[in-house]
Amino acid sequence: MPASASRASSSASGARLSIGQVLEMLREEFPDLSHSKLHYLEAEELISPQRTPSGYRKYSSADVDRLVFVLRAQRDRFWPLKVIKEHLSEHGIDDAGSVTSIASRPGPTAQLQPVRLDRSSLLREARVDEELLVELEQFGLLPQGELFYGATELDIVRSARALADEGLRPRHLVMVRSAVQREAHMIRSVALPHSRPADSASRGGAEDLARDLGESMNTLHNALLRSTLRP
Repeated sequence: MPASASRASSSASGARLSIGQVLEMLREEFPDLSHSKLHYLEAEELISPQRTPSGYRKYSSADVDRLVFVLRAQRDRFWPLKVIKEHLSEHGIDDAGSVTSIASRPGPTAQLQPVRLDRSSLLREARVDEELLVELEQFGLLPQGELFYGATELDIVRSARALADEGLRPRHLVMVRSAVQREAHMIRSVALPHSRPADSASRGGAEDLARDLGESMNTLHNALLRSTLRP
């Protein structure tokens, strides 16, 4: 179990935690976890924290353990919420160890280990020179003027390096960037109607829908590419 989750479980074993404390404790493993996501999982009856007389949510150690199981099952196994709910109903989280903490099939929204790199560190970790980084920025594949970069940017640069080694420079990848932007626009147009600004649960549902659509789009893209490249 990652350190963040184990700390959360042990810290939550006594007093119940507020939603803010839960988010803080799980931030290392789940950096994109939000209030709306927790509200959505509660609305879907995946978690059920107690409420104080004033209506504030309070999470027990069991609530945190169950939440971690749900989040890992989504991220690592790509289980739909319906499957997770059925599994919990039949087995609880007794075999939670079978859900690994490292994504086994990275997709467009797979959670990556938190990374914070300055420019020189990014060059070193990705094993590229300044020229390639500048090209990636010029052709819109990497944001310009960033002080720090994360795991996503590192993956972009590493992939670009592998392609550049075979003669595919950033200028050749503009069509890939354009295709991704069109796909993202398509996904948002489907997910956005499911989100209501005043309803945090619906926002969480829209985030999950966008994630699932992204994974399906990625699977379709890979399958079509394999089919097209087949001898």
